Amino acid sequence: MKPIVRSLPARRAGHRSRPAGARPFSHVLAPLSAALAALFAAGAIAQSVATPVDIPAQPLAQSLAALARQSDVQILFSTTVAEGRRAPAVRGTLTVEDALGRLLAGSGLQLVSNGPRTYTVVQAPSERSDATLPPVTVSARADGGEQAAGMVAHRTGSGTKTDTPLIEIPQAINVVTRQEMDEHGVQSVTQALQYTPGLVSPYGNTDLRYDWLTVRGFVPLRYLDGLRLPFGARGYSQAKVEPYGLERIEVLKGPASVLYGQSAPGGLLNMQSKMPQAEASRELQLQTGSFGRAQGAIDLTGPLDGDGKVLYRVVGLARDTGTQIDYLNEKRVYVAPSLTWRPTADTSLTLLAQYQKLRSDGGGAPQALPAVGTLLPNVNGAIPTNRFIAEPNYDRFDSEQAMFGYAFSHRASDTWQFRQNVRYTYVNTDTQRVQAISLGADQRTLSRYGWAFPEHSGIFAIDNQAEAKFATGALRHTVLMGVDYQREDARYDESQLVMVPPIDVFNPVYGASVSRPPLATRVTQSRQQVGGYLQDSIAWNRFTFLLGGRYDWAGSDTDTLTASTGRTVSLNQSDTAFTGRAGMVYQFDNGIAPYVSYSTSFQPQAGTGRTGAPFDPTRGRQTEVGVKFQPNGTNAFITLSAFELRQSNVLTPDPLNISYSVQSGEARVRGIELEGKASPMRGLDVTASYAYTDSKVTKANPNAAGVTTVGNMLAFVPEHQASLWVHYTFFGGTFQGLGLGSGVRYIGRSYGDAANLYGIPAVTLFDASLSYDLGKAFAGLNGVSLSVNATNLFNKRYVSTCISATGCYYGASRTVLGTVSYKF
Repeated sequence: MKPIVRSLPARRAGHRSRPAGARPFSHVLAPLSAALAALFAAGAIAQSVATPVDIPAQPLAQSLAALARQSDVQILFSTTVAEGRRAPAVRGTLTVEDALGRLLAGSGLQLVSNGPRTYTVVQAPSERSDATLPPVTVSARADGGEQAAGMVAHRTGSGTKTDTPLIEIPQAINVVTRQEMDEHGVQSVTQALQYTPGLVSPYGNTDLRYDWLTVRGFVPLRYLDGLRLPFGARGYSQAKVEPYGLERIEVLKGPASVLYGQSAPGGLLNMQSKMPQAEASRELQLQTGSFGRAQGAIDLTGPLDGDGKVLYRVVGLARDTGTQIDYLNEKRVYVAPSLTWRPTADTSLTLLAQYQKLRSDGGGAPQALPAVGTLLPNVNGAIPTNRFIAEPNYDRFDSEQAMFGYAFSHRASDTWQFRQNVRYTYVNTDTQRVQAISLGADQRTLSRYGWAFPEHSGIFAIDNQAEAKFATGALRHTVLMGVDYQREDARYDESQLVMVPPIDVFNPVYGASVSRPPLATRVTQSRQQVGGYLQDSIAWNRFTFLLGGRYDWAGSDTDTLTASTGRTVSLNQSDTAFTGRAGMVYQFDNGIAPYVSYSTSFQPQAGTGRTGAPFDPTRGRQTEVGVKFQPNGTNAFITLSAFELRQSNVLTPDPLNISYSVQSGEARVRGIELEGKASPMRGLDVTASYAYTDSKVTKANPNAAGVTTVGNMLAFVPEHQASLWVHYTFFGGTFQGLGLGSGVRYIGRSYGDAANLYGIPAVTLFDASLSYDLGKAFAGLNGVSLSVNATNLFNKRYVSTCISATGCYYGASRTVLGTVSYKF
């Protein structure tokens, strides 16, 4: 587990059968149950171990940071505690308590132990003023998000838009921390979420262009630092977020419209960028491995002045790599500078920017393959997993994205705090590809077409928040009031489709002449949303009540040009919606906290019905009950949730004219999710999860063939999922500095299409990691570490999804990456 030291801003007081072929699940549940039992059992606090300490005389904040790094502990303190204080030099083989005692000698400060490897530095009772915090157990940052190293997160800034303990929120929220991403060696947001219950990557983490995900059966909207990212008119100008630039990823399960506006009922994804830090830190990385990867990265942060009022951070990455598919490669450049100005302890302004350019010969993602030869038997054998069925001289993908914005925070009084987050994001993509039409009777000759579909999109988003903390009798309130606005402008061009000579999928010969086809359709679209929201978190005795409501005005203007006729069809749509959330949590002394909640969502629906009237938004509603467990004395957090959500106003064929749709469809998803993360002893990290998801189309009209989808499972929703990851780092003896990690992921059987014609078999995949801190063995190599990460360790060949007869995709094959890191 990585050390952490963070400063805290000072605050003042105040009907369907099981799919054929599904296997019993006991072989997965048995080891998973044992692992979860271990999470509960490992409650002993790790004893302090004497370690070498070498800290020069310097400002106290820097000394605390150095001790946290050298001894692998968390040291937490308010900004006002360390301000203006210096610490003496401390050297020797000492326990953390002894070292801290020497650092704090004569300072008027005292040490509070908050559990395993977690300490808080506070003013001694005789000197504590009303303007300082009492002892706390976690750290926080100005924008309300916990900035914690380690596997286990205890707070969230996304679930309520305020800095709130996870245990106080009546909702399942999954958090992937920076350390977890590092342990897994993640290369994409999709990969970072592979061990999260209820999340599915339909295309198996092989798409270089986008992060395709579903949460509880629905595609989530994506947010970065609380502001929505572009999607485009047809979804081809989505931002591709580089995980090296992230501090953490949070998944809010269930409807989230009450705080964020339009949203799918399954939940949403909020990613948090790396921010400037008061502690100077520098990291250089070089990486190589499978498919000829060459990658370099930097992460530099620290103060720019002696008072620590101006902080900076620069994160950058460059990558050149092939992939498991022939002729498909990736060239990426990414840079993200940021600057924080803190003129006072109550005011903070952070400027954030980001630029990324991506070029991929081969079209940016594997082409869809025939079902016969991948999912189904083929007389010629299986189609190789590296097969490229397009044209190397034609297929390409180019993407350029830029982001500019700021995060402002000001505490005006003991009660009031104001925040404003602003960002403009622009994404420009250009794609041209050759794709499959059908497989011939010989089961090897594949007919093909070529096309192009560039899209660009820009979104301006602003979120204004006012937070008040006060008491009314025995009730303690945290009230949040906010108004947000977003506008997205996009243009999508789709070319005509041109026939391309067929190819033999088992013996491909490339070189067909393909020219970029002329324009067929152009869609120009503007979407706006204005929303006002109010939320009150009320604490009374052991209860926490969360109540929230929001009203939105959403509109869109869409012009569709048909190039062959020159005709443009315009559609103007305006929607309003009220959404809400209510929940309750009760916290026992032993760390168990049962909860119940109800929430709603809305999502605008494009298009018109038979009469020409625009469609109403789809509506979502969810009831969730569960229990959270944060055991005393152990760094662990476990969530068990049971939910039922429904989406109404779903499009289904119009019985009066099946060429149109009506909004009488409905889908239902219910399930159970379990996630546990723990660091029960020094060097040991464990995460385990399980999800049972029962999805069903409950209302739908027959199509032209008289077939209905009623009773079918939703696409991309496996009935069972499970995962387990264990990582251990040696902190003494012969193997000091060595880290070993292993994981297993089970993805149950699912369907890739709404008609449930293409059943995707279950698969079990294994991952592993190996790391070594060279500084533990060689004094001259302090800060240098080596790591090797392997995904799909045994190179399991599997189909991740199949959406049609020529729409099947293999999952990611074995990938092994080696990284050298230098921190100084």
